[in-house]
Amino acid sequence: MHIDQLVQSFNNNYEIYFAAPVEKPYGVKWLEKFGNEKLLELPHRSFSVKHFIRLIFFIKKNKIDIIHAHGKGAGIYARLAKIFTLRTYLVYTLHGLHIANYTKSMKYIYIHLERVLGKLTNLFINVSNGEKQVCLDNKLFNASKSIVIYNAIEHDENNYPAKDELRRKLNLPIDRFLILAVIRFNPQKNIRAMLEIAQKFSDDKKFMFIIIGDGEEKSEIENRIIDEKIDNVKLPGYQKNVNEYLHASDLFLSTSLWEGLPYSLIEAACAGIPIVASDVIGNNEVVINKYNGYLFSLDELNSVNEMIIELYNSNETCELFGKNSQKLFEDRFVLDTMINKMKDVYSAALR
Repeated sequence: MHIDQLVQSFNNNYEIYFAAPVEKPYGVKWLEKFGNEKLLELPHRSFSVKHFIRLIFFIKKNKIDIIHAHGKGAGIYARLAKIFTLRTYLVYTLHGLHIANYTKSMKYIYIHLERVLGKLTNLFINVSNGEKQVCLDNKLFNASKSIVIYNAIEHDENNYPAKDELRRKLNLPIDRFLILAVIRFNPQKNIRAMLEIAQKFSDDKKFMFIIIGDGEEKSEIENRIIDEKIDNVKLPGYQKNVNEYLHASDLFLSTSLWEGLPYSLIEAACAGIPIVASDVIGNNEVVINKYNGYLFSLDELNSVNEMIIELYNSNETCELFGKNSQKLFEDRFVLDTMINKMKDVYSAALR
């Protein structure tokens, strides 16, 4: 999504090429729009010597001036390719360092690899201040080689119907306090914790959890809901009309184990609803505790239920947190701000 935002914003200013997996939705979209001449297919989450060699020739053939790599895999491909294409200016956006769950040996190897590859990187972009600080603490780069540019989205200008009307349209219960999550079904998002929270409300029919998304853990989560008879969780699957669900809900919930800077929380802030989120990097720059929601420690899940009940019992707090979510969005996460900062990066690279 982030890359697609850049493509849409800069397609008239730059000749854009891609090296990426051809997967739905964005890889397929770019291939259809730009064609084989401008997209080199790379394997998903694996390193291939054959594709690496093709990447070097692709960069040289098309006389690429700026390489902007996104994420760990792309960062390895791009920075190794820089050895053979020294004239290019290399920008690397990490989108989260994510080393907390590594074994000691894996962390050691990865950190030292990043330090070496960092010497081939002209500029690091961090998507949050917390992410940048972790990188500095691990000595991946000097502060002078990095800037922070928040992820962002366009301000949603649509006028939505009343909450009751939206719920009827979406086949959601009108009389319940709806807690929404929009996530990929993978281990990072910690959906098991979300189910634990929901189970504690199993005897209280006032609350309903809506978890939108898809991914490799979807079947496992569906089976657990059936096996453990968790009847207050609804899984609508992947939805294109996420904003309608946001405006139909009372609260947004994230139980992520780690993040870079999550778009789903930014979308919730834009929609003006309170957010309850795990106190991890990225989350804690979209949620300010007791300002537009609550932050909780992952080892204190019991506190989440108390936070939800507190918001249920106080319309005033919900309204205040919702208004503050919108203020925070407008201060930090408006798309034009992000695009202007990226424009400065690319212009400086071509001087």
